Amino acid sequence: MDRLIETSLGGQPVAWFSPSYRIMGEVWRELQSVLGQVIRQKNEQEKRLELIGGGVIELWSLDSPDAGRSRKYALVVVDEASLIPSLAQAWQESIRPTLADFKGKAWFLSTPQGMNYFKELFDRGQDSQEKDWASWQMPTQSNPFIDPAEIEASRRDLTESRFNQEYLAQFVDSEGSVFRRVMQAATAVPTQPEDGREYIIGCDWGRTQDYTVFVVLDAQSQAMVALDRSNRVDYAVQRARLQKLVDLWQPKQILAETNSIGQPILEQLEREGLRVQPFTTTNTSKKLAIEALVLAFERGDIRILNDSVLISELLAYRAEQLPSGLLRYGAPSGQHDDCVMALAIAWSAISAQQQVVYAIPEPEFTVAPFAIPDHWQRAYGMDVGWSATAVIWGALDPNTGRLYLYDEYYSQGPNLRIDVEAIRDRRSWICGALDPEGNGRQREDGLRMLQLYNGAGLQLAAASGNLESGIMDVHERLSRGRLKVFTSLARCREQLRGYRRDDRGHVTAAGGSLVEAVRCLVVSGLLRMRTAPVKTPRKAPWLDEFMNGKPRDAQAWMR
Repeated sequence: MDRLIETSLGGQPVAWFSPSYRIMGEVWRELQSVLGQVIRQKNEQEKRLELIGGGVIELWSLDSPDAGRSRKYALVVVDEASLIPSLAQAWQESIRPTLADFKGKAWFLSTPQGMNYFKELFDRGQDSQEKDWASWQMPTQSNPFIDPAEIEASRRDLTESRFNQEYLAQFVDSEGSVFRRVMQAATAVPTQPEDGREYIIGCDWGRTQDYTVFVVLDAQSQAMVALDRSNRVDYAVQRARLQKLVDLWQPKQILAETNSIGQPILEQLEREGLRVQPFTTTNTSKKLAIEALVLAFERGDIRILNDSVLISELLAYRAEQLPSGLLRYGAPSGQHDDCVMALAIAWSAISAQQQVVYAIPEPEFTVAPFAIPDHWQRAYGMDVGWSATAVIWGALDPNTGRLYLYDEYYSQGPNLRIDVEAIRDRRSWICGALDPEGNGRQREDGLRMLQLYNGAGLQLAAASGNLESGIMDVHERLSRGRLKVFTSLARCREQLRGYRRDDRGHVTAAGGSLVEAVRCLVVSGLLRMRTAPVKTPRKAPWLDEFMNGKPRDAQAWMR
């Protein structure tokens, strides 16, 4: 606004462009307030201010890319440029020509929003060969009016990518989408079948406006080797295309969506001799498949073809939070996710061989360590196996209900005295929970072990022994951002990543697991949380005697 005011007071025309009228409203009111004494004429309908010195300020909404066309300006400002879907068209066809008469200047302001046209303009400013352009990044900490403590508080509550975008002014690849590191994974190339390799085909059947997509993955290299995409072809042609892929790749598994029109197609394929494994798409199965694929991209486990349609769908894929707090995955309105689903279905066959229990990207639930306030309640979960003892401590933020895991203890082999000393050293007043039936113990044996630890000075209670419901509770907290792990807990983070199911669906954690300790903390330790006891000052014995009328000589009182 300062740039506009300075130029317009010099008698020249200027303009402000916003993505919408709502965003523009505050600027319109502020300009009137600042320039009130020099405004000669105001047009509320056209958002136009004519100044006494001949200058003109016009405000435009870029709901239409033709806004400002045929005008002449000495300076323009484009606000929240990343939010303008047609920024390239608006700049090239409408705004840029308005600067020709005055050889005017343009400012583009915005928080980054992925790799869009605003990023392209920013890159011009970083290129020394682009003499007409310059660009700057201003992180939030450069604003002297914002408390640094508030920035650090936000860092704890946001994912790393979201914080980098909103507070560090960094361009984050595919920010806002479910999948990250997509371009880093787009290194696979189409190949021909090789002897001794195992291939998997994932199928997502198209409906009226959707596409039918077949994805072929190499199970050993975990790389995508083929993609077939078609639209508005009858079912016979779709089956023929799949049959051709099967003849070529001889897949170990074919997984196909069985919902809606998928079921009759599958029945026909079976009659034709193709053994197809059905994939029933429910909210739960879709969530598990998508989150396994998200984790594969996050860890760099998967490589995909550099196909523009596939990449566009992956980058656009979104997660919508429902009123219940659960997430619903899908493409934005009017867009497709057929390639994403075919890939997720194919990848589910690979990930199911060693299925990750908590398939949530680590940056989504880790935070930098910070000092736990004294008024926060604390508790710990404990798991004792024949080979190790594991303990995890948690603190509950009373304002958000978010549980932070802030400390861990892990020792080889159970050693009652050493374990108790280590736990009590971390504040003896904190209570804990242990599953007496953990690691295959009989409940009676587990309860006797609890008595031994409590007799040695701990405050342990029996945790619920329902493994699967406990896993669901932990997963729910992690996925909804209600459970955070300090990045300093290296062993806990490692065990969370390695917590998997075998091919029979059984979890594979060994005894003495920090992940099991987390489960005990979440399902039962939260009920035992407490704050630090308040210390009362100790009165001297002689003071009690004095107050009760039992005098002593002065020397005794002095002593």
